[in-house]
Amino acid sequence: MSQVTVASLVELGEKLPKSEVEARKFRAKLLGLIYEDLLEAWFKLNGYTILGKTVRKGLYKGKRTAVNFVLEKEGKLYAVESKCWPAYLEGRLKKLSLSNIEPVKRESKTPFYNEDFIKEYVYKGRNIDGKILVWWEYEEAELDKLKEALKVDQILSFKKILNELKGKVDDVVNKYKEFADQLFNALK
Repeated sequence: MSQVTVASLVELGEKLPKSEVEARKFRAKLLGLIYEDLLEAWFKLNGYTILGKTVRKGLYKGKRTAVNFVLEKEGKLYAVESKCWPAYLEGRLKKLSLSNIEPVKRESKTPFYNEDFIKEYVYKGRNIDGKILVWWEYEEAELDKLKEALKVDQILSFKKILNELKGKVDDVVNKYKEFADQLFNALK
């Protein structure tokens, strides 16, 4: 019997019965509600200091511009964007590749990908030194070209991050499981 993975529970794109599509979309939405806490744990485990989460006070060209995180590591400041969950647009953009960069930019509607974002984005009086993009997964063979095209320093796969976190963030997972259990038990 094959092992159940997060990906097998939330990814779309293949031909599936309607009930399974509904289940995967629902699970993907739940994952979308807790992903920032999981990412926060991963960043901390990897030596980053979280300066801001769901940051709405940063400015790009003087205008408030939201990013998912502002991090610091080794004295450098990074803005982080997390985009594209596995069921988004029926899974068409779940894997970042050179062939879907234009739809990615169009759908994201953020200046994060602009070449001048690093120079123009200010968080609490400080300019950032780099940008990190977290996507569900990306075409590994195209990584350098993707980073260049999207004007980012790093691209991380959330799918891989989830595998790395397995067994390391049980407190976070258990907290949300308890919240969900309370709701579903009350609905019965």
